[in-house]
Amino acid sequence: MATVLKNNNISKSIVGKVIAVRGSVVDIWFNKDLPSINTLIHTGPDNGIAIEVLSQLDDHRIRGIALTPTQGLARGMRAETDGGQLTVPVGKEIMGRMFDVFGNTIDHGEALPELPRKSVHQLPPPLSKRSTKSEIFETGIKAIDVMVPLQHGGNAGLFGGAGVGKTVLLTEMIHNMVGYHQGISMFCGIGERCREGHELYHDMKKADVLKDMVMMFGQMNEPPGARFRVGHAALTMAEYFRDDEHRDVLLLIDNVFRFIQARNGSFRPYGANAFKIRLSAYFGYRTCKIRRADCEYGYWGNYQYTGRLCSCG
Repeated sequence: MATVLKNNNISKSIVGKVIAVRGSVVDIWFNKDLPSINTLIHTGPDNGIAIEVLSQLDDHRIRGIALTPTQGLARGMRAETDGGQLTVPVGKEIMGRMFDVFGNTIDHGEALPELPRKSVHQLPPPLSKRSTKSEIFETGIKAIDVMVPLQHGGNAGLFGGAGVGKTVLLTEMIHNMVGYHQGISMFCGIGERCREGHELYHDMKKADVLKDMVMMFGQMNEPPGARFRVGHAALTMAEYFRDDEHRDVLLLIDNVFRFIQARNGSFRPYGANAFKIRLSAYFGYRTCKIRRADCEYGYWGNYQYTGRLCSCG
C-alpha cells in the first residue's frame, strides 16, 4: 500500500464517517465544517486510504475519489482530514528519482531529505506572465525540425507500435534538451504497465540521461483516482523547475488518453460517460483540465512539454 503523507501543520482535525462506497467513489458524512473541494481525507484501517473531495453534495455530505485501493473500506468507518491537499516534494534533490502520485520514491533508492512540498492544485499564471510569441523548439533531430517542427507551448503526438523506435526518439530528445537547452525533462506515466515503466527506467539509466530527468508513474494496477491525479502531480514538479529555477522543461506524458479513461472510469457513479457524448469534445475538455496555460518561463501542452514547456501527447 502506498504511503500517504499528511499535513502535520494543522492541529485541528475534522471527523466524519463513510456512508457509501461505489468502487473508487466514496461518500462521507460530516456533522459540521464540511471539507472544501480538493481536500485530502484519510479513512480505512490505519487511515491508509486516501480520498480527495471532488464535490459537496449538501451541507453534510461530500463525494470523493479514492487515490488508493478501497479494499476493506466499509460504511460507518471513521474518516478525518486536517484540511490539507495532495502535495508532492519539489527541489533539486528530486532529479534522477522516480515517484508515485503521493511523492513517494519508488525506485528503491536512498530516502530523500526533508523537502518543501507543493499542492498539485495550482492556479494558472496570470495573463501578464503568459507568452504571446511563437518560437520553434529545436529537438536536434533533423527529420522533426525540418518536416514537423515542434513549437514551444504547442502539442504534438507520438504514435507507433512496438519496436518502431519511440523510446529511441524520447531518449534523443531528453539528451538534446539538456545539451542544447540546458533544461531538464519530466516523464509522467499515466496508466503505464509495470513492465513499460521498468524498461523505460533502465533504458534512461543506460543512456545516461536519468540524472537529468524526473519520473512519475500512476500505473495500470493503481486505482483510477491515482492515475487521474498523477498528471497534475507531475505538472506541479515541472512547474517548480519552470517558475522557481527558470529552466526549460520537457514534459512527456504517456499517455493523455489513459488520463481521460481514468477520469471517465472514476466518475461513472456521477453519470459522466465519454462515450455517451461526442468523444472528441469530451477529450478536448478534459485535456484542458490538465493544462496550466503558456507562461513567461514555460509553455504547456499535454504530452511532451518543454518547460519553457513543450508538449507531445
